[in-house]
Amino acid sequence: MADNRFPKSFVSYCNRVIRERLPGVHAQRKMAPVPDRRPGMDDLEGLNTRDSAVLILFSLQDPQAILYTVRNEELPYHGGQISFPGGRQELGETPIQTAQRETAEEVGIGPDQYEIVGCLSPLYVPPSRFIIHPWLAFCEDRPAIAMQTSEVSEAFWVPLEDLTDPKKIKTRDLEYGGERLSYPFWDVHKVPLWGATAMITSEILALYQEFMDKYIG
Repeated sequence: MADNRFPKSFVSYCNRVIRERLPGVHAQRKMAPVPDRRPGMDDLEGLNTRDSAVLILFSLQDPQAILYTVRNEELPYHGGQISFPGGRQELGETPIQTAQRETAEEVGIGPDQYEIVGCLSPLYVPPSRFIIHPWLAFCEDRPAIAMQTSEVSEAFWVPLEDLTDPKKIKTRDLEYGGERLSYPFWDVHKVPLWGATAMITSEILALYQEFMDKYIG
């Protein structure tokens, strides 16, 4: 991470790759529960899905880090879990507008404080029936956070070096829908970073690894 070629060239790489091809499902499934019985994005007809969007805010300040939140425990969906700033798409909004609005509301960071480079692969979340559209954005520093506590109880940055450390990945067995599942997660907070947020993070890290392999070595 000390290589000073990294920050700006990684932004350019993501900008190009998002428009050409993404790691997609293969990368997401590295952090999916096992067995993974979620329907694919081409198999959602008739499921009454709902659109949502999140913002993955990637700070280029050394050490590079990604912003996460812990959702308020009182929320009806995924309360108390680690997430990205985001929420349900409202009538008349585009997904990118949803991500920007929710980020401003939840953590007080406006669109003038970051650059969005594109949308990563959408992800279906069965418990809430949301299709999440993850927008990747970069900022030069770490903007000040002003939390809306009715939505989020914490907001924190996780250094990229922690997310790329294999020792930080652990598993936990839990029962869901009458079936025993093994959930991989990042042990980077008192709350496990798992589920949809981990799967989205896994695609970001796949982009990062591709970039490092091709251009940094």
